[in-house]
Amino acid sequence: MADGSNSRKTLPLLARVTCPHCWNVFPPENVLWIAEHPDLLGSPRLGRDHTQRFLPTRFTIEGAAVDARGFPCYHLACPKCHLEVPRAAVEMQPEFISILGGPACGKSYLLASMVHCARHVLPKALHLTFDEPDPALNERLNDYVSLQFLNPDRDRLVAIDKTDTEGDLYDTVQYGDEAVTYPRPFMFTVRPTADHFSSNSTGRVLCVYDNAGESFLPRGDLSASPVTRHLAKSCALLFCFDPTQDTRFRRACRGRTEDPQMAERDGLLHRENPTPQAAILSEAAQRVRRYAGLLQADRHHRPLFVVVTKFDSWARLLKRPELPKPLVHGDYPLGTAFDPRVVDRVSKTVRELLWRLCPEVVSAAEGFATHVRYIPVSATGCAPEIDPQTGAPGFRPRSVRPIWAEVPLICAMAGWMTGLVPQVGRSQREANPGERKAAS
Repeated sequence: MADGSNSRKTLPLLARVTCPHCWNVFPPENVLWIAEHPDLLGSPRLGRDHTQRFLPTRFTIEGAAVDARGFPCYHLACPKCHLEVPRAAVEMQPEFISILGGPACGKSYLLASMVHCARHVLPKALHLTFDEPDPALNERLNDYVSLQFLNPDRDRLVAIDKTDTEGDLYDTVQYGDEAVTYPRPFMFTVRPTADHFSSNSTGRVLCVYDNAGESFLPRGDLSASPVTRHLAKSCALLFCFDPTQDTRFRRACRGRTEDPQMAERDGLLHRENPTPQAAILSEAAQRVRRYAGLLQADRHHRPLFVVVTKFDSWARLLKRPELPKPLVHGDYPLGTAFDPRVVDRVSKTVRELLWRLCPEVVSAAEGFATHVRYIPVSATGCAPEIDPQTGAPGFRPRSVRPIWAEVPLICAMAGWMTGLVPQVGRSQREANPGERKAAS
């Protein structure tokens, strides 16, 4: 392929491309193109309403494939599942991040706040762009962000809809007589800016998966619905532990918080998940072992972040409820660097609290992964209010102030995406322990 510039440079294609939908790995020359002419309909994988996918034999001088009706084409697709693959995924190394947890643990709220904060923090503090290769793929997530952070009516109570086990966050692909459902990832490109010390780097494509909590329950992943098999591909796992769903946490918070989520379980607000959260983590661990080919005694060498959500509701259980800033200013290449020691100190404190109140969560996490951090996060920074008309909980955009929402993402990037995030006390070229293990 060639780009459309006067220099006619060859695009820096990856030697092997990974589809972010079905995780098929293929050489770039096998990528399919999506026809542009409206009459060229019909895909054996996606159905008659989808435009044709084809291997081109003709190209324009700018490098665009030409379809059977002579129209130049600009969109690519996976040769296996036929779902669209952004061009960035053919040029830049993909990194997968999985957010997991039980129903109503706050995954979607966390994801919306994480992305909103990353869009501000990464360019300003770390000179990294955080863009979208195709905004249409992130439409649902952008709706979440707009609802909470860009809402013109900042005093209206709003709530993010629960993630369903089917719908527009999933794609169904037909393989002969079998229909297979894949989760639709949210995708971003992370690139160094001109001011970054690694400005010549091509960056990464970040693929983030947010499944319905029911998908992580036993028997929630089948051959016809492999909705959580991205877990074995991910460079980092974010397990959301919700203290408001744990009786022991609620008991410990009695008299220390006015958050209604910490009250006794009754009514719409207080849905109790019948499956223990440690069991959900253990189920995820078994799936990773199964799909990554690990033995039962093996521990996963990629980082696991136990993200303890709704921090504002239980902060007083810590000796120091105010969280320090993990990005510090000083004589660093970018003027700012990530200090992992700050996160490690907080992680140690949170681990001690979890070990005291619900040790089975710590045991499940550390029995599964070699690199575990416990990160407190509040996606909203405030307690929900009850809508007097509907009785449902919601948040006023004016009151939403996330706490550490971007920290799990920065931790994952600093630990796995070598050379992008400067770290205090480490060479920028030093590989992290997880990478060295994975490469050995």
